[in-house]
Amino acid sequence: MFDTVETRNGCPQGRPFFYVTLLPSEPSYRQSYQRRWIMKNITMLTVAVAAALFSANALAAEVKVEWKDVDSYRDIEAVNDIQSRFEKQIMDGLTEHWKALGAKLPEDHKLTVTMTDLDIAGRVEPTYGSAASSHMRILDDISYPAMSFAFTYTDANGNVIAEDADVRLKDMGGNSGTMRSAVRSGRDSLFYEKRVMDRWFDKQFKASIN
Repeated sequence: MFDTVETRNGCPQGRPFFYVTLLPSEPSYRQSYQRRWIMKNITMLTVAVAAALFSANALAAEVKVEWKDVDSYRDIEAVNDIQSRFEKQIMDGLTEHWKALGAKLPEDHKLTVTMTDLDIAGRVEPTYGSAASSHMRILDDISYPAMSFAFTYTDANGNVIAEDADVRLKDMGGNSGTMRSAVRSGRDSLFYEKRVMDRWFDKQFKASIN
């Protein structure tokens, strides 16, 4: 947007002559300044976030997670989903959580976890009604999650600080509702499994947590 300023002068033949000078209007100038200010701050924020993420990753302990004999696990049954895809989602979700927990440990240390069994929260039951036949994972007070794994925790020189070849965890806390209702409420679908991991980790590594 521009404002116009007209100036009247005589031309050589004596006829009126008009020429127009274009000046940037005040609103457009303000808008341009605001856009530059916003873009500058977005750039600075992006750089700050990237630096923080890089710093966090650089200071985190190395975490390695292995999944052993998945076909023999007690319960990772898919509900109205492709089994292989469901298993991958479960393993990816818990692997990422192990790594998030490992970020609390000293950067030069290493945590190796080998998952040997998993029984995710709830039990699978058929649903009834007018809809097509399907199944749903029901959460209740007796269908608690359980998992087994081995772990080794070493320092920068490879010295073993802690290890256990057979850790067995269960969450006896109350579960209620369905997996669908848990997801709808915004709760992580692996909330109960991760809660088991959190409690064990905080107790096991209390002396090492940053």
